[in-house]
Amino acid sequence: MKKRVKIGFIGSGWAQVAQAPAFSLMDDVELAAVASPTDRHRWKFMERFGIRQGFSDWREMLQCDLDLVCVTTPTSMHEPMVTGVLESGKGVLCEKPFALTVAEAERMAALASRSPGLALIDHQLRFHPSVRTMKLMIDGGDIGKVYEVRAVVNLATRNRTDQPWSWWSDATRGGGALMAIGSHLVDLNRFLVGEIAEVCCNLSTSITQRPDPAAPGTSRQVTSDDSFAMFMKFGPSSVALGASSLMHVTTVGAYTWFSLEVVGSLKTIRLDGAGRLWEIPNGVAIAGRSLIDAPRWKQLEPILPWDELVLQEKIKLSSLSVHGIFAVGFAFLAHRIVKALKSKDPVILQDAASFRDGLMLQKILQAGLDSDRLHTWVKI
Repeated sequence: MKKRVKIGFIGSGWAQVAQAPAFSLMDDVELAAVASPTDRHRWKFMERFGIRQGFSDWREMLQCDLDLVCVTTPTSMHEPMVTGVLESGKGVLCEKPFALTVAEAERMAALASRSPGLALIDHQLRFHPSVRTMKLMIDGGDIGKVYEVRAVVNLATRNRTDQPWSWWSDATRGGGALMAIGSHLVDLNRFLVGEIAEVCCNLSTSITQRPDPAAPGTSRQVTSDDSFAMFMKFGPSSVALGASSLMHVTTVGAYTWFSLEVVGSLKTIRLDGAGRLWEIPNGVAIAGRSLIDAPRWKQLEPILPWDELVLQEKIKLSSLSVHGIFAVGFAFLAHRIVKALKSKDPVILQDAASFRDGLMLQKILQAGLDSDRLHTWVKI
């Protein structure tokens, strides 16, 4: 068994919020190196987490002895970085969505199939305890036949008109709500229920101009979506053939709200933005169309193995707890990754999102873009 796992990071943004804090909770893990072209960000990252090796060029970092490299840069930069990591024989964990196009996804998936290291995508919600409990309930028939899935995500992250233009505003660089948030929701649908057969999507951009930081006093056109609605139908490789899934996401709302519901013939289960899991059985509501009868939701507590119970207590005392379900979910994914690297047992990560999952996801996202452009349903 490997005694110590060494982690490197390409990018100094989200990695400082989730990846590095999560891996720092693990025993026998060394945060060994970081690559970032911005000196100030790189030095801050190294000082905060005690990282001894820093590089302005990510290619130089690949000369280090590392077991896993986290790629947390904008989507447009993923392919050359992921390719470099895999060709160096190291494992890679790539931020989602992991490609700009289906062609990029196909190339990276093909390379990953020939590479010795881990090749995973950061769909961390698969490992959140509440999501894993939802999966067990669906697979075990606890909610009955799956009727539909509904997801509503309301974010206030981009509702200010004075928020400057960035790569997030540029569709050609992978920006936008569909790619950033929709990728997570589509993956959850696939993980919990199964494959998607066709989609119908509408993208919208409410704030069409943003201040250009490169030219003070001027604005720049926003080409990405800040909200979307996508309707999906499940296919034969699912537990809900022909059932529908509806996603509505905005990043320009006045408040934050997250809800993912799976509606079954026996009960409905819901994941909220705090990571709590709720259930409500059919038949408890007052009959008729009354809106006065409040839903009688009951909170469920996921049952965890002892090692994840210990991890859960560590998370509560860390900065991850204030960053919501994505940061918390990443800690549980990081825990599995470290166990797999130390024991060299790939079964530990059998539920993790592979590059094959990433390719399928990319096809669904592309179908959503095509549907918006063509104003029609698009088959996957």
